[in-house]
Amino acid sequence: MKYILLPLLFLTFLASCGPATDDNAVPADLAGKKEYLRTKKAELRTLTQEVEALEKQIFAEDPSLAPKGTLVAYEAVKTSSFENYAEVQATVRAAETAMAAPEIAGRVLSMKFEAGDPIRKGQLVAVLDVEGITTQRAELEKAAELAKTVFERQQRLWDQNIGSEIQYLQAKNSYERLQKQLATIDVQTNKRNVYAPISGTVDQVMTRQGENGMPGAPILSILSTNDLDVIADAPEDLLTKVKVRQPVKVRVPAINLEFEAPIKRIGKTVDPANRTFEVEIDVPARYLPQLKANLLAEVEVLDFKADDLIVVSQDQIQQEIDGRRFVFLAVEEAGNTYARKAYVETGESYNNQAIITAGLQVGDRIITAGSRGLTDGQKISLSQNPIQ
Repeated sequence: MKYILLPLLFLTFLASCGPATDDNAVPADLAGKKEYLRTKKAELRTLTQEVEALEKQIFAEDPSLAPKGTLVAYEAVKTSSFENYAEVQATVRAAETAMAAPEIAGRVLSMKFEAGDPIRKGQLVAVLDVEGITTQRAELEKAAELAKTVFERQQRLWDQNIGSEIQYLQAKNSYERLQKQLATIDVQTNKRNVYAPISGTVDQVMTRQGENGMPGAPILSILSTNDLDVIADAPEDLLTKVKVRQPVKVRVPAINLEFEAPIKRIGKTVDPANRTFEVEIDVPARYLPQLKANLLAEVEVLDFKADDLIVVSQDQIQQEIDGRRFVFLAVEEAGNTYARKAYVETGESYNNQAIITAGLQVGDRIITAGSRGLTDGQKISLSQNPIQ
């Protein structure tokens, strides 16, 4: 801190170091110069002490001339509630997914959709080539015509009591068997068309036009965009902290979206590989248009909550080189206000707030603005508008 008489101090000192005389000449050798420097420093200290003593006398007689301390703001330490949240990585997923797959083998003649296209339940997805089945039906039709003719003749003969019963029954059985085979062929022919099992959005096309489809092998996948969930893999130490219908905070960084939603389901097993369990969060309908399946998300689960704790902003906590943490307090001493270090111990922290477990008491005046750059014992002036 500079005082009003410091200029006088340095002018006096410079005058004493003015043009060298024979008695005050700077020695030429190094040892002499060092001794000369020590002498001058001693003179400066003596002069500084004299100036400070004179300033005290002047300030005592006229306080308006006294220097003002560094202006700071403060607030009184008090207790408050504290909540700490654990952050868990999550993914936005479709609540329902389905695969469109053919029931028969065949080459894909036409594919109606591409990835990202909207699709409705029951809509035609693809048409398969069933030429082999068509040829087989034509052969069966010829055999059925012959079987019908044989059966009708055997029936007429049987009605006239001509021929054996076994011949009649064999003809009838052959005709009816071929009719059932034709019906089966017709059912398989109708399976040439592949339809969408649900409404939603096409996620991926697995089989393109001209490629062969196989029974049960999906040709495209569908995501239901009418209902989305957020699936989080929570560490097992949160098992006792989460409950169904408990609200949690969800953040989707890619689209800068934040919302609160309830937990819909909690997994019954813990993954032995990473010791996590699944937590499913239901997405409110109003956020569905903004979200897309497979977006990354972050879920905040309440991990700790308590009342009547001393909580301060982490911006007010500073650290020594040796790792000790401290804050500055405004302390009244002998009619003046000084900044004093108070070493503290911290506990849980969240959202730039930290619990003080030791080092502060309710009512202490903690410096909230202007604490950076202060030194222990530095004189300060308090803002006219402290935070109460």
